[in-house]
Amino acid sequence: MKKIIPTIENYCHLKCSLFYTKEVSLLNNRKKNVITNKRTSSSKRSTLSKQTSSPQPTKSPQQSSGPNKKTISRSKASVKSKQKKRAPKRFFKTLLLLVLILSVTAFAVNALFLSNVTSGLSGSLNRYGISNSAANFAKQHKIVNIAIFGIDGRDDVEGDRTDTIMIATADYEHNKIKVTSLMRDTYVSINDKYDYDKLNAAYAYGGPTLALQTINKNFDTAITDYVTIDFNAMVSMVNAVNGVSINIKTYDELEWVNEYLNDVNEKVNTGSPQLNDIGEQFVDGSQALAYCRVRYVGDGDFDRTLRQREVFEQVLSKALDLNLMDQYNLLTATLPYVETSLSTLEIIKYAGNLALMPSHAIEQARFPDSDYLLLDTLHGISYVIPDTLVDNITTLYQFIFEETYTPSTTANEISDEINDTLYGNDSYDNSYDNSYDDSYDD
Repeated sequence: MKKIIPTIENYCHLKCSLFYTKEVSLLNNRKKNVITNKRTSSSKRSTLSKQTSSPQPTKSPQQSSGPNKKTISRSKASVKSKQKKRAPKRFFKTLLLLVLILSVTAFAVNALFLSNVTSGLSGSLNRYGISNSAANFAKQHKIVNIAIFGIDGRDDVEGDRTDTIMIATADYEHNKIKVTSLMRDTYVSINDKYDYDKLNAAYAYGGPTLALQTINKNFDTAITDYVTIDFNAMVSMVNAVNGVSINIKTYDELEWVNEYLNDVNEKVNTGSPQLNDIGEQFVDGSQALAYCRVRYVGDGDFDRTLRQREVFEQVLSKALDLNLMDQYNLLTATLPYVETSLSTLEIIKYAGNLALMPSHAIEQARFPDSDYLLLDTLHGISYVIPDTLVDNITTLYQFIFEETYTPSTTANEISDEINDTLYGNDSYDNSYDNSYDDSYDD
């Protein structure tokens, strides 16, 4: 009995030990498998699952050989990063190329235009009374001169009188814009039919053609184009550039401005208020026109031409600074009151080349020049008399072309005839009148 009991105990103990050992071994294997599975990469698990699962269709060579998603995303990110770095360089290169193209184009157009700026002179000498000397001189320069005529244009006024006579100069050699006033009461030779008369009479006798002939003949210029602006245009032009600044110096001048303003409001059908005080002030179109018409205060027509140049300069300067849409509005507002020999293409070319000028400052002058004129009466009529005409021509050329010019034979002959009238003609009344009665025509 004693032997059997230990044997059974030993057996049971042995069985339990074996069972326990087996369970521990299984448990250790499970733990090992769990740990092993955790350390196994997703690619290995994927490979293991593929091996244990049912067979899958074979991928094509293109599919199996391509890069994985991570590689693709990294490649895209790298490309985008490089594109971001290259983008500013490409932008500046494109911008530089665009500027270069525009500059070359502008230069080409400018060169083409300026090379033909005096191309119309050859066939216009006789028609516009241009001397060979003036034509040959003009052909050597890239300077455009256009006559500006401001006519009354009112229905109750008979004939077209040029209250304003100017030469507008686009100097492409010196990059300047110039405005020259020609005094309307200047004593000039018109033609064989009308003999000598005031400069403003030429337009009334024969329109812009005779007016151009008279200017070219007496001032030895080579002008073939003109712009005629009537009484209403000044109002529209000033309003289109949103007004101009004027300076009324005396109460006498203020009174005359308001007198003319009443007339302008009635004739142009506007209702601009009267000005209340002297000094610097901002005015609209009707007020500016009234200011330009005053001639019975100060130095008469001398001051009036100055007022006209001041207003015209502001309008031109402000027009050049407008954007394209506002320039178009100015053009459409003014065209109904403008007559011109310029074609649409010429206007565009002139405007485009003026816009390329580095400065829009305007230089001014008035002729006859103060150093070479007399205020006198001939046959009871007041004139501004060039003394001498040749001196005025050389001074005019110095202002416009900035070079010395030798006047033509015709210009010298007219200059001599004027001197003979002043100093060698018995019909001359030999009186020098400082008062300068300009009431001959308003």
